[in-house]
Amino acid sequence: MIGRTAAPQLVNVDNQNSIILREQLIREITGLERQLEQLKIGDGDRDFSLQQTYREMIQSRRGMLTALPYAANR
Repeated sequence: MIGRTAAPQLVNVDNQNSIILREQLIREITGLERQLEQLKIGDGDRDFSLQQTYREMIQSRRGMLTALPYAANR
């Protein structure tokens, strides 16, 4: 794979903290996606730079989510 780097692996993250972080990230992603949709359907001027900022915030949180170790008890 040229040009792609593997997602960083987090070490020393216990399962309980992983569960809490995972739930928080999912809530944040959901909230940001809702806000982005409101921007898209708003009847005012389209602010494409703000939309891009929301997309980047969503993408960064998704990256953090995939880097978290999977908690087997959930």
